[in-house]
Amino acid sequence: MDKKDGTPCSCAYEWVSSRREFWGDQNMMKSFQGLAFSVAAALFVILPGIAKAMPMLIIENGELLGADNVDVNGTLFDVRFQDGTCSATFTGCNNASEDFAITDAMSAEAAAQALLDRVFLDGPVGLFDSNPALISGCTSSALCVTFIPFGLESDIEIGFAINGGSGSGSGDQAGSDDLDLRRNTADDPAQVWAVFSRADPSMAVPEPGSLVLFSLGLAGFIFARRTRAQRVA
Repeated sequence: MDKKDGTPCSCAYEWVSSRREFWGDQNMMKSFQGLAFSVAAALFVILPGIAKAMPMLIIENGELLGADNVDVNGTLFDVRFQDGTCSATFTGCNNASEDFAITDAMSAEAAAQALLDRVFLDGPVGLFDSNPALISGCTSSALCVTFIPFGLESDIEIGFAINGGSGSGSGDQAGSDDLDLRRNTADDPAQVWAVFSRADPSMAVPEPGSLVLFSLGLAGFIFARRTRAQRVA
C-alpha cells in the first residue's frame, strides 16, 4: 500500500491511525479510571481494618511501655504498663466509674485478650511474647501477668492477661478474678497494671482524602508502567 503524503491512501491511513491512537488512549484512560477505582475501593476496605488490628507499640530502649489504638470490642484504647499499688496507679482506686476506663468483666477480658493477640507478640521490634521481661513492669523472662481493673467491691475486680513466654501463645490465658486492694505489683517480678484510656479515633483510621490521593498515585504509577511496556513492545 502506498503511504506517501498527499495520496488518498496516505490520508486514509493517517486517519485510521489517528482513530486507533484516539480510541487506544480512551481505552487506556478507562482502564486507568477502573484501576484507580478498584485500588481505592480495596484500600478503603483493607486499611481501616489493618489500622485497628495492628496497634502502635510504644517502645523505649527495647522495653514495651504500652500501645496506642488497641481495639477492644470495636472501641479503641491506649494502654500503658505501670507498677505500684492500685491507689497510686489509678488516682485513688476508690471509684470504678471515674478511675477505670473499662468497667465491666466482659470488656476487661476482651482487653486482656487484645493484649495477648495484638500487643504481646514477637516481631522485628521485640520478642514480647517469647520474653515477657521486655514488657515494662515485668522482669521475669518466664511469665508476665497484666492486671486490668474494672470494678471495686471488697477487693479489686480485674481482668488479667497471662503471657506465658512460650512464643507460640500456648501458655497464654485471659480471664477475670478478684485481687487484694493492697496488692503492689512492684513486689512481684511477673505482675504489672495495664492502664487503659480512650484513644483518639482520628489517629487510627486514614483520612478519606489522603486515602484517595494514595490510591490515585498508586494507580497512576501502574498505568505509567503499563503504558511504557506497551510502547516498548
